[in-house]
Amino acid sequence: MNGQTIYQNLSNLDLLIGTLTIIFSIVTGSFITYKVLNTILKREKIFFHNLQRKIKVFYPPYENNKEMEVEFEEIKNNRLFNADFRTCDIRKINNIDTKSLVIIGCGSDFSYFESVYIKATQYKIPVIIYTYGDSRALESKHWDLLNRYQWYSVCNTPIRLISDVFTILSTFTYEDR
Repeated sequence: MNGQTIYQNLSNLDLLIGTLTIIFSIVTGSFITYKVLNTILKREKIFFHNLQRKIKVFYPPYENNKEMEVEFEEIKNNRLFNADFRTCDIRKINNIDTKSLVIIGCGSDFSYFESVYIKATQYKIPVIIYTYGDSRALESKHWDLLNRYQWYSVCNTPIRLISDVFTILSTFTYEDR
């Protein structure tokens, strides 16, 4: 073997190693890009699926200025959310299902509050308790009931209510049955 043949063989080997490195880099980059985009797509799919969940608002019966009209209109006018209904009729708790987000206005009728809350917790869905700007509206009997369940949030202003709705719908993993 002469020097020129050795040089040619080494050049070909260097070209082969370079080509294999480029191919390996492209394959690795493509795989990583696929995994990242697939993960993002799955999260976005869950997020948009959750935003279609129906929001059910229950306000306390027989109380003045606690019908949650303003709050419900804000949720309804927001194109991201799917506001279903606003009611104080206890019979509507049968409309709560696993594809819901329940908002309960806190009033003086504890049995109404407890009935709606227990029905929502049976489906293992998140519940938002709205206190109408009074951070001390919840009594110890409310807290005793709330502390038995982990998926609740307490808010007392309309902006916090909107924020909680968005946060829950964008992060909570619903178990579809």
